[in-house]
Amino acid sequence: MTLPLAPVRPRLPVGAVSPPRRLLWSAGARGQAVVTVAEFWRSDRVVRLAPVVAVACSALLPVLQVVLAFSYAGNDTGTGLWSIAATAAYLPLHLRHIWYAAHAARPPAARWTFMSMAVIIVAVTPLAGNMWPRAYAGLAVSAMLVLPAPWSYLVFVTLAAVAAPVALMLELPWQSAPWLGFSVMCGGGALLLLVWLAAALTRLQAAREALAQQAVAQERRRIDDDLRHTLGRALESIAARGERVTARLARDVPAEPADSGRTSAGGLSGLGDSGRTLVDGLSGVAKNSARTPADGLSGLGGSGRTLAEELSGLADDSRSTLAEARRRVRGYRQPSLRAELETAATLLSAAGVDTRLELPRLGVPETIPQRSRDALRAAVTRLLRADGVGACTIAVTVVNGRVLLEVRADDATETIEVPA
Repeated sequence: MTLPLAPVRPRLPVGAVSPPRRLLWSAGARGQAVVTVAEFWRSDRVVRLAPVVAVACSALLPVLQVVLAFSYAGNDTGTGLWSIAATAAYLPLHLRHIWYAAHAARPPAARWTFMSMAVIIVAVTPLAGNMWPRAYAGLAVSAMLVLPAPWSYLVFVTLAAVAAPVALMLELPWQSAPWLGFSVMCGGGALLLLVWLAAALTRLQAAREALAQQAVAQERRRIDDDLRHTLGRALESIAARGERVTARLARDVPAEPADSGRTSAGGLSGLGDSGRTLVDGLSGVAKNSARTPADGLSGLGGSGRTLAEELSGLADDSRSTLAEARRRVRGYRQPSLRAELETAATLLSAAGVDTRLELPRLGVPETIPQRSRDALRAAVTRLLRADGVGACTIAVTVVNGRVLLEVRADDATETIEVPA
C-alpha cells in the first residue's frame, strides 16, 4: 500500500488553465519590507551602529590571520607567537584610527600612532611567517585615514605592491603570492568603504541636526522681529503715555507724607473740592467698567478733561494691544505656509534634489490648514524615498481665488489646494 506524500490535486479538463498560485512574498509584503529597510537606514540606530560594524570588521581579519598563523605551510610555533604578539601590539592603534574616522573625526596624535603601527608591522615581518604581509592591509587603511591626501594614496599603493614580493622573499609559494597581494588591496579597499560609509552617515546626521537647529533659530528670529515691530512699538507707546499721565498727576497733585493710617482719599484732602472730585471719579471708573475715565473726571475742569482723555487713550491702546497680542499668538499656533514651503525646499535640496520655489508676486497666505500641510509633507516624503529624482519645482498659483500648490518632479505633478 502506497501513501501519498502530498495532497492529490484534482485534474483539470483538457485546455483549462490552472489558477495562478499565490506567491509566498506578495507585492504588498515586498513594499512593506522595502519601506522598513528604508526607515531603518534613515533612523539614528544605523548611525550609532555603523562605527561599531566598521571596527568589528577591521578587527576580524587580523584576528583570523593570527588564528590561522600556525597552520600555514612553512610556519611554526615561533612565527605564530611573533604574529600574536605583533597583532596584539598594533591592532589597538589601528582600531583607534578606525573608530575616530568612522565618527568623522581625526584622532589625536594620529601621525605618531601611525608611525608606531608601521614600525611594529615592518619590524616583525622577517619573524612572523610568510603570510604576515597580509597585515599590510591594516597599515594601508590607517595610512588613508591618517596621512594627508597625496601621501596617503602613495603609501596605500606602495604597500599593496610590495606585499607579494615580500611574501616571496619569506619563501611563500609563488602560486600564493599574487593572491596575497590581491587580498591586501581588496581587503584594504573594503575596510575603507565601511569606514567612509560610517563617516558619511555621521556627517549626514550632523547636517540634519544643524538644519533643524537652523530652522528653529530662523523661526525664533522671525517671531522676535514680528513682535518687536508690532507689539514692541505698541507697548512703548503705552509706556510713554503712562509716564505722561504719571507726570501730570505728580504735577497737579502735591505729594504728602505717607501715613499708614491714612487712605489715598485722605492724601488728597488738601485739594478740597477738586481732590474729592478726582477721588470720586477714579472710584467711579473702578466700580463701573462700562464708564470711561472722562465720566468720573468731568468735574475737574480743563485739566481734568485733559487727564481723562489721556487715561481714555491709554485704556484704548491697552485694549488694542491686547487684541493684537491674542491675534499674533493664534497666528503663531497655526503653521505658516511660507515656512512650510521653505522647509520642504531645504529638505529636498539637502537630499540632493535640485529644488526651485516659485511664489506669486502678490504673496502667499499666512497660514496653511492641517490637511494641506499633511498633503505637502506626504508629497515631500515620497520624493525623498523615491530613487532617481533629479529636479523638483514647488509652485504656488492662484486660480479664480483658489490657492494651489503644485509639486512637479520630473514628469509627475501633484496639486494641493490650500483653502482660504
